[in-house]
Order: sequence, then C-alpha cells, then structure tokens
Amino acid sequence: MGSGIRLIVAGLTCFLLPACGGGPGASHGPAPDFALSVSPSSLSVAQGYTSSAVTVSVTAKNGFGGSVSVTITGLPEGVTSSPASPFTVAAGASHQGNFSLPAPVAPASYTVLLAGTGGRLSHSVQLTLTVTETVITTRTYQEGSMLYLETVVGNETSRVGLESLWGGTVVEVRWNGTNFVNRYDTGREVQAALYDGNDTYGNYWDDPPVYGWDPVQGGDKYVHGSPLLDQAFPDDSIYIKTQPYEWSPDGKGGGPGQPVLTDTYFEQTVSAVPNHPRAFKLHYRISHFGAHEHAYTGQELPAIYVNLGFDRFVYYTGNSPWTNGTVSFATPPPDHPAGSLFYTPEQWAGLVDDRDVGLTVYVPGHYPYFGGLVSFAGSPGPTGFGTIYFTPAAQFAVGPNGVLESDIYLIAGDYKAARQAIYDLKATVTPPDIFPPLGCVDIPTPSSQVAGTVEVAGWTFDNVGVSKVEVFVDDVLAGAATYGTSRPDVPTVWPSAPVECGFQYQLDTTPYPNGPHNLKVRVTDTSGNVAAFPQVPITVGN
Repeated sequence: MGSGIRLIVAGLTCFLLPACGGGPGASHGPAPDFALSVSPSSLSVAQGYTSSAVTVSVTAKNGFGGSVSVTITGLPEGVTSSPASPFTVAAGASHQGNFSLPAPVAPASYTVLLAGTGGRLSHSVQLTLTVTETVITTRTYQEGSMLYLETVVGNETSRVGLESLWGGTVVEVRWNGTNFVNRYDTGREVQAALYDGNDTYGNYWDDPPVYGWDPVQGGDKYVHGSPLLDQAFPDDSIYIKTQPYEWSPDGKGGGPGQPVLTDTYFEQTVSAVPNHPRAFKLHYRISHFGAHEHAYTGQELPAIYVNLGFDRFVYYTGNSPWTNGTVSFATPPPDHPAGSLFYTPEQWAGLVDDRDVGLTVYVPGHYPYFGGLVSFAGSPGPTGFGTIYFTPAAQFAVGPNGVLESDIYLIAGDYKAARQAIYDLKATVTPPDIFPPLGCVDIPTPSSQVAGTVEVAGWTFDNVGVSKVEVFVDDVLAGAATYGTSRPDVPTVWPSAPVECGFQYQLDTTPYPNGPHNLKVRVTDTSGNVAAFPQVPITVGN
C-alpha cells in the first residue's frame, strides 16, 4: 500500500474481427473503452487529519490499453490529495491514496469529482467527502510510577509518558499503539543534560574516571534514578521537579552504590497542544544554585533517543524556509558520522520509518541546527540497547544562580502532518531570545607561552545580534575586542552564519606577572544573553 490513490486496471480478453474488407457478413467489434470507479464512494475525515484509504479503479473494456489521467476537482480549500491532481497511470498500474486536512476546513459534505481521460475517452465519478469537527479529549493519569498525558480524537490516540523513578524523563511518545522513544537506561529517553566547557569528558567507566560536571535528568550511569521533588497534574498537564544526579558519581564523592546530587533543579511541564492532538509541549525551567560558572559548551536540551527502525532522519535544509519546500533525508553512520551538523532553518527534525511515521521535534527559539545523529546496534524495541540519537545544537554556559527556560515540541505520527502543525505553531508562537551567541576562541591556543603583545582572536555570531565581545584575564576585564572581521571559513561549518563574524584583540601581557594565567572571552548579544567561552590557560613570560 502506497501513499497515493490506487488505480486498478483490469484487462479483458478480446476476440478481434477484421478491421476492414471483411466481406459479406463481416462486422466490427465494440471500440476500446474504460470504466472509472471509486471505493468507498463516501468517507469522512476530522479537521486536521488524514482520511482513510481511497481506491480509484480503471477497468479496461474491449482491449483498452492506454493510460488514464485523473483530475480531482471540488475539494474545499485547505484539503489536499495524495497523489496530487492530476496524476497519470498506465494500464495495469495501481495505487492507493487519501485526502489530508492540515488546515481548518468548514464542517460540511462536499461533492468531489474525479475525471479520467484516456485519449479521446473521458469518464467521471463522484465522491462525497464529509468534514467533521475535531473533538479532542485530553486526560492525565498515573499508573504505578508512570505519569501519562493522553489525547484522543476519533479512533486515534496519542500519549506521552514520564517515568517518575527516572527524574520525570519522557520515556514514551506513543501514537496509535507505537512508542517511538528508547528507554534502555537512565541516560536515554527524551531528557535534558548539562555540561561544562572547562571540564574534561573522557570514558566515564575508566578507573579513575575523567568525567566532568554533568547533571542528567534521568539519573546516573549506575541506573540510580534522579529523585522527584514534586509532581502535579495542573490543567490537563504534568508538572515535575527533580534534582538531577551526576551522570558519573565516581571521583565526586559517590560510586556504584552512592549517587551524587548536582547543584541544579530541572522543572518540566508537559501539556497538549490545542488543535494538534499528536503534539505535546515540553517546557523546561533549569535552575543552577551553585556558585561556579560552568563554561559555554554544547548542551542537551533535550537529548532524543528513538527506537531502531525509525532510521530516516528528515529535515528541511533549503534556502526558502516556511514555504513547504522539499525535505531532505539522512541516515545514521556510516553515511553521516556522529557529530555531523545539519542546517535546519525551520528548526525541526525527525526520525521516521519507511512509512514516514515516527517522532518529529520542533525547537522554536533555538539555533537552526541539529546534530549528533548516530545509531547504536543492539536489540530493538523501547527497552533494547539498539537506538538512534540526535539533539538540537544548543550551546550555552550555566552561570551562578542562572535560570534557563525553553519550549520543545514532540509530535508523533507522519512527519508531513507534523510539519503542518509546526507551521501553525510558527504562526502563533513567538519564542523569546534565550540563547547566547555561538563561537569560540581560536588564538591563543591552550597552554600557549606568550610575551609582549599577543593577539586574541576567534569568531562568534548570534541569531539576533552581537552587542559586545570582551576579553578577561584571571576574571578581570582587559578590554573590548573589535568585532566584524571576515571569517569565510565559519559559514562552511555553520551554514547561514555571517562571514563578518570574527573578533580580534591585542592583549598587552606586560602588566601581568610571569607565570600561568587564565584568559576568557565573553560575548553578549542584544538581548543580554552572555556566552562565556571556555577559559584558555596561558603562561606569560616577559
């Protein structure tokens, strides 16, 4: 079964008489012709949904062997057909399709005309399409340790499930019985996790481990689940608050039998999206109550682990976003090694199967990039080791007493319907500017020996605008850098980045005592968001 309208051409056996000069008693057979039919002849579909399958049949008569072009007219505005009209199918071919209502359509019964043309022959058939109001039922409930938010419309059910024993992580996004999320252990699921750009992250199973600050919503590597401090069901939503554990407690006062709490709180509210029952909004509020500044680096907001079988990474990467342009597909390694960056100007991406069904993630207000696409071989299913991972490219620092809030949308089902829901959200939701500029310090390199005047240079850009670039030595302001120098190499890695994104500063090292120092660059955007790039250790030797 495909995604288009099915044409069934049935051939008949014909006994041909002489075409001419048959002599006395000769006669001509009936002319070739075809019959057009549609099944069912009437169907109904709720606003915002896709109809059940429709089969269009072309039956050949008297040896008809040509092709038939079928044109569909009479569809109300906002209704589309798959395949699009007109479509041509050769005799003997078949296909099946449907009608989609991505936008609100007035409830009523509509007469749709399907006209088939083959050569000089033409036949038509009518279809009654009834559009009904979308009645969405939403409920929240708890079963054991699981917290559920469920939406039902007609015979379709969508559900998101949170595991209260694992910090309230999203262990289930289910559509009509299929769960797309992998929940092998406390490090999987859909969840937030933080890192420090000044720390080192090696193999966390090494002895001794070398693994820095890493609050993980679900828990630690020994499957100790992060504890919930609070949970509630306000207004058909689910609220949780957790104090995450360090992913690797070793070397931090803990170990296999002793988890270690972090200096953060993660709050998460999951709610249904009005008029889009397959979509759920995750609102994150992350609070850091520690005294240290955890430097700018790539963060997981969120990490997304999907079950094996949903291995087609779908996204839009063209130059005309929000115009329903053609999407692109990628696969996990070996086609795209882990760490590849995908330019996603519509700020969404998904993992789907060969039917285009799976999990789509929309991150308004984020930078237009997703990354980390990688697969892990192993047993399939929600609790199997095998999984596919990806994440939005979110980079920021976590300062003392810092608070970050962000909305993430999880949409189940066909990515094409999910994309239309995202377009609707784009038109109605204006996200705040929450992320600081992207960038890094190129020179001096870490552990450099410096003397006299040394150049400090790198690149940075922001989704709104860069306000200032400042250079610090040992956390004391040294001066403001010049911003806007040409860096044509940056857009080759970060598509859409401005070429004039370089910064430069001439640092006089003579006022500083000989010996080790820490150099730091802080970039502020026009909304006041600050990127504190990882410190660069230098040694002054004048």
